Amino acid sequence: MNETNKQSSIFAPIAALGLTCLIVTALLAVTNFFTAPVIAEQSGNKANAARLLVLPEGDDFSLIDLPEGAAESGVTEIARAGNGAGYTVTVATPGYHGDITAMFGIGPDGKISGVEVLEHTETQGLGERIATPEFRQQFTGKSGVLNLVKGGANTEQDIETLAGATVSSTAMTNAANAALAAYEQSKEVS
Repeated sequence: MNETNKQSSIFAPIAALGLTCLIVTALLAVTNFFTAPVIAEQSGNKANAARLLVLPEGDDFSLIDLPEGAAESGVTEIARAGNGAGYTVTVATPGYHGDITAMFGIGPDGKISGVEVLEHTETQGLGERIATPEFRQQFTGKSGVLNLVKGGANTEQDIETLAGATVSSTAMTNAANAALAAYEQSKEVS
């Protein structure tokens, strides 16, 4: 085999693979160009649907800047209802198996109007119970600083922990406290 054939047999597959990679990359870029706006719209629609679940009286939501220190406590987004019905606050906080992302609706009176768990990877049968209506309803009507308690809520500020899911319960209570604090700061700025 001569030197030219040897070089050709080495570089031909490399060139073919490189060309294939360029074509696939170009096709992926074109696909992303056309699908990114659709995905963004669907994501926005999903967020607005969640906002209406936690703050049913709200409409015409607009995102506002996070108050100082809110991001450090896990707050990722605050939206104000255009009709003055209140705010929605989205918080991502560490749970037992990863972050828990929850949205809290807070009315103009500073009380939680609703809670929706948007994402979690908590333990099936234990920590996942944070997403049940029974657990989430404990937060409705609460304001101020909430406390996590075992064995039954005794005061207006108490949230009863889920048996076997203390870390998940703590994460949700911390998220609620972060949301309420961010609401108070946002209300003062508005």
